[in-house]
Amino acid sequence: MTTPKPYAQNSKELLENWLRRLRESQFAHYEAAKSLSRSNYTLGIPAVILSTFVGTSIFASLGETLTPSIQILVGIISVLAATLSAVQTFLGFSERAAKHREVASRYGSARRRIEEMLAVSGESVTPQEISTLRREIDSIAEEAPNVSDSVWVRTEKKLG
Repeated sequence: MTTPKPYAQNSKELLENWLRRLRESQFAHYEAAKSLSRSNYTLGIPAVILSTFVGTSIFASLGETLTPSIQILVGIISVLAATLSAVQTFLGFSERAAKHREVASRYGSARRRIEEMLAVSGESVTPQEISTLRREIDSIAEEAPNVSDSVWVRTEKKLG
């Protein structure tokens, strides 16, 4: 990745710097959303399977006397299913992934606005347009959830 200059010399250079950073942020948040969605499924699918097993076992055993070892096994699986469900709910993978997708989408929108400004206006972007765009980018950044270092590393590799 090229090292940006410490400050922009003109409005076009400023917009190009912002465009690069928005692209990185957009991709990082999509990558974070993807990772959180995977984690949600990693906990959620086993929880559903184990809950289904417990429910089926209990239904199948109606009217029968189960051996103590089977009762213990079903009890352990029931506790494991409940624990996985509780951890999944507590960590909020699904909600966090949705927030990252929303922020990534907003970064993409700001990115497209800059691309349009560069294509249409080039050097003649007004200070008011730049100020409005900066406030929008600041607003997105304030609402954005944190992205882990490992996600940033993957994003940098991907964007090369």
